[in-house]
Amino acid sequence: MLLTAMIGPEEANADELAAGHAALASGDWARARDLFESALAADESAAGWEGLGWSGWWLADEELTIRAREHAYRLYRAGGDDLGAGRVALWLAADFREYRGEEAVERGWLERARRLLDPLPEASEHGWLMLMDADAALNVARDLGAVTAFAAGASEVGRRFGVPDLEAVGLGMEGLALVCRGEVEDGMRLLDESSAIATAENMRLPLSSGWALCCVLSACEGIGDFRRATQWCEAIRRFAERWGARQMLGICRTSYGRILATSGDWPAAEAELLAAVDDMEQARPGMAAPGLARLGELRARQGRYDDAQRLFERAGGRGLLGLGQLSLERGDPRAAADVAERILRRVAGSALLDRLPALELLARAQIRLEDLEAAESRVAEVERVAEVFGTSYVAGRAKLLRAELAGARRDHGGARRACEDAIDSFEAASAIYDLALARLELSRTLLELDREEAGRGEALAARAVFESLGARRDLERAEELLETGAGGGGPVLTDLTARELEILRLVARGMSDAEIAEELVLSPHTVHRHMANIRAKLRLPSRSAAVAYAANEGLL
Repeated sequence: MLLTAMIGPEEANADELAAGHAALASGDWARARDLFESALAADESAAGWEGLGWSGWWLADEELTIRAREHAYRLYRAGGDDLGAGRVALWLAADFREYRGEEAVERGWLERARRLLDPLPEASEHGWLMLMDADAALNVARDLGAVTAFAAGASEVGRRFGVPDLEAVGLGMEGLALVCRGEVEDGMRLLDESSAIATAENMRLPLSSGWALCCVLSACEGIGDFRRATQWCEAIRRFAERWGARQMLGICRTSYGRILATSGDWPAAEAELLAAVDDMEQARPGMAAPGLARLGELRARQGRYDDAQRLFERAGGRGLLGLGQLSLERGDPRAAADVAERILRRVAGSALLDRLPALELLARAQIRLEDLEAAESRVAEVERVAEVFGTSYVAGRAKLLRAELAGARRDHGGARRACEDAIDSFEAASAIYDLALARLELSRTLLELDREEAGRGEALAARAVFESLGARRDLERAEELLETGAGGGGPVLTDLTARELEILRLVARGMSDAEIAEELVLSPHTVHRHMANIRAKLRLPSRSAAVAYAANEGLL
């Protein structure tokens, strides 16, 4: 305040604003906030409030960010500066979704920005509007055609006006959309260019580099290019630590957690996912859903189904697939199929990466329901998608699904070949958990072919991995297979316990696992485990096959 008295309030205010912007440029967010607040105390200005809003954004202060930007918007409008008002309206749109998950409010601010900017001569703000439209199309509507159009327009505006931010993020979002549609080569080419700009050129906004790199990471994670994704995780981590971007670190940790889980380091995966959820819930609650869903997936693999269900429910729409997978695990394939079909109805046919996990879930549910003709169509679709993406990891998933269908058809030779191909693919992708799943499936197949020694060897290898990971549900399956698959000879009804025989009789009456659980005062999961034991002991591929066998033996 002494400096103000010496040089006059207007000059001091201008100096404090300049110092605030300099602090923003250097990443000193708290100092920037203090400088802008001091300047605004002396003389309110739209530029001061806008700068204060950016300070709040980096400090993850929701109240400060939105309050400051709303003040800036009103002052720009009062001063007749529609360009400034439109610019602030764009970021308010993002704030309401990222902080609060309020997509309707986001749309309102986007439309306000459009109405203000459309009549004006083209400027970089028009490119930012296109990026916000692309972001909404990608993360809310999942309209990949709109994403590519808006993102390409933004990068073109960036080239015309010399704004590398627009070019880098525009290319990144366009590339990500192309990859999601299966145009992997073209998409990765754009993503490579985007990352080069993001890491080599001076961005007007520091967040732009992280935004562009997140597009690269999302694409790599989605198609299973885990080695490359790990490298980009480190790049984003360095960026986030340099700029204190907790929200971007949360995005990085969400992806990295999934990569670690797939590669077999579950303790590290759990640490990353817990930190990711904490980062996002503290910094950007409206963006926490992906982390919650990823943590739910890990909890389900650990056999912690109740914890997984709570996480999936908190994730909202992002947790729907996980809830369907839980239904399958708990012995309700009809509910799982309903979830998968619901997801597929709302996902465009061109969005191959979004459709893939739902197609896998539907195929597995149809196999359990013994609708093998329908399952064949889904498996064939998964195989076509895998061929489009061309990565070892996606190929392994398709081969494992083919093996499961072949086993249900009692085509054990075909199942063996598909399992072996899946194992080769997962080894190439360093996907340790999926590799163990494929070895367990191969064990079942080899035992069906009376190759007991080889089958036990595969089961033992799978069991060792599951035990080291803490994958309780899969460990139990491996142990059950080892216990029931080594006896030699054909299936024997006397191998069943009294409880298993009781459950088999109820299955023969057409009762579902849930209905049996209610009848016997058990959990559906316990009934499902008993039924898995029955099928394993009788070496039969399905519920109906077990019932038919028991009927032939005169038990029912």
